[in-house]
Amino acid sequence: MKVKIKNELLFRKAFIPWYDTELAILLTLIFSLVVLLFSMFGIAASLETPEYKAFIWIPCLAGFLSLFLLVSLFIRSIKRDSMGNS
Repeated sequence: MKVKIKNELLFRKAFIPWYDTELAILLTLIFSLVVLLFSMFGIAASLETPEYKAFIWIPCLAGFLSLFLLVSLFIRSIKRDSMGNS
């Protein structure tokens, strides 16, 4: 009887967390792209205005973090799609 219970556990459908769904990844990618574009405008504005040059690190940090998130989510979605098709 214990063997039957173990076999049933092996063939159970995999649980996918809400943050790993296609919709959540797509929305996060879009939001991260918007933040990256906003940070690029912030860097341009900071370079044009002498008073803001001391604060250029803020849009640079936002751009770096959103770019990191974009790349990691893109890689995650590619790995997820390749594992699903196999």
